[in-house]
Amino acid sequence: MLKRMAITITFLLIASICLPLYSYAAETGGIEIDNRVVLLESVRQNYLASLRLETLKTGNIAPDNMVSGSAGNWLKRVNASEVNMVTNRRLKDGQDTVLIKGKAYHTSGESYVWTMQQNPSIRFAKDPFTGKTIDKADAVIFANASGKVLYFESEESYKGFIGLAVQETVFGYTKPN
Repeated sequence: MLKRMAITITFLLIASICLPLYSYAAETGGIEIDNRVVLLESVRQNYLASLRLETLKTGNIAPDNMVSGSAGNWLKRVNASEVNMVTNRRLKDGQDTVLIKGKAYHTSGESYVWTMQQNPSIRFAKDPFTGKTIDKADAVIFANASGKVLYFESEESYKGFIGLAVQETVFGYTKPN
């Protein structure tokens, strides 16, 4: 009886691990999905949502680029001084500048300044295209339509990220090398 229960538990454990993997592969047609492509799709969807909202606010007809808008419009380059580097959001209000080891970081409010000073990991981000860890003070920064920012190590990295947006994969993007 104990042996049978152990076999059943082992089978259920293996099934609980393999079944979600099988379902995910089935949903994507067995194509391996790159996290960069998933992030790019969320940026695109955010941009389209902002267009829909603007259409509702103005009462105008939806623009022609609602479906086929250029990927170059999905993100907007922003100055570091416009970004709260603790929350990774673009803000319209001015930010406090925090100098740490000769580098300028931006955030708002005493608690965020304290967090920035005490927690070094807050000062770094992953480049969404290369996956490298970069210092936010040195980054090229772009914001999506809702104000969430992405930090890139260079303009070329940004161009590579946006360059994934061609018609070939499950989300409509190319499968990266």
